[in-house]
Amino acid sequence: MTPSPTARPSRRPTLGGLLAAIGSVALFIYFIRRAGLAGITEGIGRLGWTFLVVVALGGVRFLVRAAAWIRCLEGSHHVRLWDAFQGVIAGDALGNLTPLSLIVSEPAKAMFVRHREPIGRTLPALAIENLFYSLSAILVIAGGLVALFLMLQTPGQLWLATTVLTLTLVVLVVIAHWVLWNHIPVGSGTLRWLGAHGVAPTLTARAASRVQSVEDHIHLLYPREWSRLLPVAALELSFHMFAVLEIFLVLSIISGQQPTVLEAFAFESTNRFISVAFKFVPMRIGVDEAGTGMFADLLAFGTAAGVTLALVRKARMLVWMALGVTALATRGLSMRSVLATAESRVALVVMARSPAAGTAPKTRLADAVRDERDRRRLYAAFLQDTIAACRTIEGTALRVAHTPDGGTRGLEEVGVKADELLPQRGADLGARERHVFEDLFAAGYQKVVMVGSDLPTLPTGHIRQAIAETAAGTVVLGPSDDGGYYLIALKAPEPVAAVPDLFSNIRWSTSLAFYDTC
Repeated sequence: MTPSPTARPSRRPTLGGLLAAIGSVALFIYFIRRAGLAGITEGIGRLGWTFLVVVALGGVRFLVRAAAWIRCLEGSHHVRLWDAFQGVIAGDALGNLTPLSLIVSEPAKAMFVRHREPIGRTLPALAIENLFYSLSAILVIAGGLVALFLMLQTPGQLWLATTVLTLTLVVLVVIAHWVLWNHIPVGSGTLRWLGAHGVAPTLTARAASRVQSVEDHIHLLYPREWSRLLPVAALELSFHMFAVLEIFLVLSIISGQQPTVLEAFAFESTNRFISVAFKFVPMRIGVDEAGTGMFADLLAFGTAAGVTLALVRKARMLVWMALGVTALATRGLSMRSVLATAESRVALVVMARSPAAGTAPKTRLADAVRDERDRRRLYAAFLQDTIAACRTIEGTALRVAHTPDGGTRGLEEVGVKADELLPQRGADLGARERHVFEDLFAAGYQKVVMVGSDLPTLPTGHIRQAIAETAAGTVVLGPSDDGGYYLIALKAPEPVAAVPDLFSNIRWSTSLAFYDTC
């Protein structure tokens, strides 16, 4: 039996998840015992009030990423740095509390500032910011490997190691930028070359197709203007600089051995690798202590110093997680609502207008319903019933796209929540429909089903059928008796493709609208 396309993903813990959790806790306990509780306690005691400086440095790093996010927004916007900062700490808190990581943290950030800008604008900007952060993290990890090799091979020649490391990072930055700027398909090209030379041809061909899709998406997001590129890159690199400063400060206090800046950089590289490789482990419990402890032992700082450093980082993380959860609660967001939005890959959007708009709705009913106030109440009742029906479709995120005329007035009274609002853009109905699809696909939805606002008797089975049939990549239309359509559903296009033009040269509000669309 084919599962329902609207079934909500199960949140029951899997056997693999339980084993991973048990392994993480066991690893945590083992390295605490190996390092020695007394040595860890002594190191934390030495830190004392300096821990407040560590917390402050963590806040500066969040502020840097918030500033980078704002710089990634195209054109003028209303997102303030303070709002973005709160959104970043709120999203980071959810990402650390759950194994879903980016799947839940990024939607939470976008939802946090939805009163300033629509999610359709802020989420793509977050994707660009994450791209730059990922590239900077890769550079730091690669640079850390070079630094470690140089430190182990040439003791006492730190100036040489630093020079080689700096040149290596510069070369890596130039190569990465050149590859992205020129749309060089490194990953998919390598896989196709391997397949052509007889290395698992079927497997590599399938993998190459998927990798190329990701590469196309990255190339599409990568900003081409130096005025945007350089500030964002500088902010992301400064994020790691503050992390190196934090490690240098903590090690200087808790360890009997004075660290160098190069050693602190190598520690940060290890920390980035652990964060990337074990993102699925909440708070990196166990793996962070194990990895940092072993690395500290390798550099002769001792396992206790490494485990203590990891625990100090975890304590700093807990402080900012508490502030992030508080910010979520203050804004009226719950983990359940964010998880529901993150899990949902289907957007169900109602095209509506404010019942309090300047021109009364339902003008075609003017002969039958002469009183303008009655027509407004009738439209509000239709809209309320339509929204109530749409809410019964599980596994979807409801959005109400409203016209500029009247704004959002009167929509709350019919049951629309603030985070469900989406402004319509465009000179005519066709342009507005196309922009709604573009905004929702840019926000990460894989399927979008659009319905009218005055369908109080719409069978919900029709919506479920439309969701199921878009899986084949087809256009789904629901024809109406007047020659138009009450429903249109599309699947997200490929990363480099545009939304199909089904909205130009349509004779809207006539008996030929459905025919023209077909």
